[in-house]
Amino acid sequence: MIHKNAALTVADVMRTDVKTVRSTMTLPELEAELLRAHVSGCPVVDDNQLVGVVSRSDIVRQLCAEREVAEVTSDFHFDERNFYEIEMASLKDIADRVGERIESLCVKDVMVTNPFTARIDQPIADVAKRLVDHEIHRMPVTDKGILVGIITTTDLVRMIADERLVDARRHIRD
Repeated sequence: MIHKNAALTVADVMRTDVKTVRSTMTLPELEAELLRAHVSGCPVVDDNQLVGVVSRSDIVRQLCAEREVAEVTSDFHFDERNFYEIEMASLKDIADRVGERIESLCVKDVMVTNPFTARIDQPIADVAKRLVDHEIHRMPVTDKGILVGIITTTDLVRMIADERLVDARRHIRD
């Protein structure tokens, strides 16, 4: 438990065993990797530099965008006789087109670039507030652009469950 004058910093909370992916990884590879690592998202690192953050939410957002485009467009086909429009008659047709497109996309196509980051010496309360204010679930910890750790909402919940974070007002009354 923390004392009323103790202020936790990012260094006290962050994990240094960070699962990362490359921006050139395909979305099917990403999904398999997220499942394998039991995470819902992770930092994107190319050449030892943090270039973004990607999550399952980013994949879902892209799927929704692809579906909207597929619903309003048709396949066009040109052969030696003429130019044809092949209408999509069913949800399966739409799903097939979206599936083909998604398989060709990479992490860089859906990731959040310029993500919020934290510094090691930053108060954890500041990071928690940014996570809540911006409705994000992970924040990479960097030092000069190099990824050195990560803080997630799960890390903070785990600390509360382990009673490593307590309400400072309680200590002031004691």
